[in-house]
Amino acid sequence: MKTLQKAATLAAIFALLFAGPALSQVTKDGMGKVLPVELYACKYLEGKDAGDLDQVISRWSKFMDDNAIDNYAAWTLTPYHFGSEQDFDVVWMGAFSDGNAMGSGINTYFAKGGDIQKGFDAVLDCSGHSLMSSAMYRAPVAGPTPASAIITMMDCELNKGKRYSDIQAAEVKWAEYLTGKGSKAGYWHWFPVYGGGDAEYDYKVVFSYADYTELGADFELNANGGGREAGEAIFDDIDDCDDARVYLGTSRRAAQLR
Repeated sequence: MKTLQKAATLAAIFALLFAGPALSQVTKDGMGKVLPVELYACKYLEGKDAGDLDQVISRWSKFMDDNAIDNYAAWTLTPYHFGSEQDFDVVWMGAFSDGNAMGSGINTYFAKGGDIQKGFDAVLDCSGHSLMSSAMYRAPVAGPTPASAIITMMDCELNKGKRYSDIQAAEVKWAEYLTGKGSKAGYWHWFPVYGGGDAEYDYKVVFSYADYTELGADFELNANGGGREAGEAIFDDIDDCDDARVYLGTSRRAAQLR
């Protein structure tokens, strides 16, 4: 694909969110292996729509099979709860199993993917391309990659005098709290690495759900089940986050990333 706007900083790694059973491997500090994620925020060209994109993705998937690239997972995301700053129709989100997979995969695409790229360019106008690193605090329920899922994300800044170790310790406590309450959410921190320019946040907090029933259960926990009060006690004045956006995700290529 061509490019991804800073709006894609919105976004994300969804592929990481549901990459299979091995996602349950969270390290002792609460964070899993950090993975690279590329993001494209795009609008459909005049006269083009999701059906046209599906056709290109089908060709792209065959290209990936033909070149034995099995360490890259991809999703497309569409905004559901969002604000005017999310000025795009669809986000392409691709996650690599590690930095070496990213390097070799992009090189292969440079060398052999020209025709596939022309197909994407004929359907989408993508105004930027950014890359993030994703650290996992809580794995989602283990299982095969679902065909669809829900994610929420918000931008956060550390408050003056706070270090990342402060929020890291709080996130581990929050993960333990959610586990005790039966939440099925997975969640991560995403850090801007390349292409985002002067990002106005330190990291994104991302939650994943298999469906809206799971998201609704967490809403009820936070609104009426004591979650808001527990969160305030755990996070205190460590960071400041904006309102969460919600995206509907469709799996385009599954891979065992962790």
